[in-house]
Amino acid sequence: MKINGFVSLPPKTPYAPTWDFTIGTFDCKDINLKNLIQTIKQKEEEIKKLPCSCDIYGNLTDGYTGLGVDSTTAKFTSYNLLKWNTTETNILRKHIKKNLIEYNKTCGNETPDEVWVQCWVNILSNGQSIKPHSHSTSPECYLSGHFNVQTENTSTIYMSPINQLNDPDVIAIENKENEMTLFPSYIFHYTTPHYSQKERITIAFDLSLIKRSENWIRV
Repeated sequence: MKINGFVSLPPKTPYAPTWDFTIGTFDCKDINLKNLIQTIKQKEEEIKKLPCSCDIYGNLTDGYTGLGVDSTTAKFTSYNLLKWNTTETNILRKHIKKNLIEYNKTCGNETPDEVWVQCWVNILSNGQSIKPHSHSTSPECYLSGHFNVQTENTSTIYMSPINQLNDPDVIAIENKENEMTLFPSYIFHYTTPHYSQKERITIAFDLSLIKRSENWIRV
């Protein structure tokens, strides 16, 4: 596990902000990307026909990614990629659990007996990027992550939870294929523009301590 983190300087007044969070990156070399890409491309049109996700007000949403309501990303509440039950998705599920345990151990936290996961695919064409967004800021939010499937010359940028506007404090992590990243769900993040002729494909997921819908499954 490779660790990147944001830790604030010690506060010198009662009103100074503090923060401390960890981004963990893991190798998942045993996942056959060629087979996984083939499965994703076979499922793409089927995914796009699913209902679009909605925000808390009932409005259609792509999760504030800027990819549009017709993208696979916008269907993130309507399916769970880990239910496809292929060799590659089953290995991915095992990596999520193993890496979750290691991440929690590094952060000094216990891994609960029940952790649930929702998982979807992001597909970007030439010139696209993912805009700044977070996955959850609710009191129940836990962890999120993504797995790099086909990523050429792009990075994901993670933003300090406090300093985001004036001289934002960020960590840029290059998107290397077969790598998985875990981070707290409230952390805002975005990607650099994708300029390859090959589509940029990543698998994103949320982890929760409660089952939020029938699409969520145990890690």
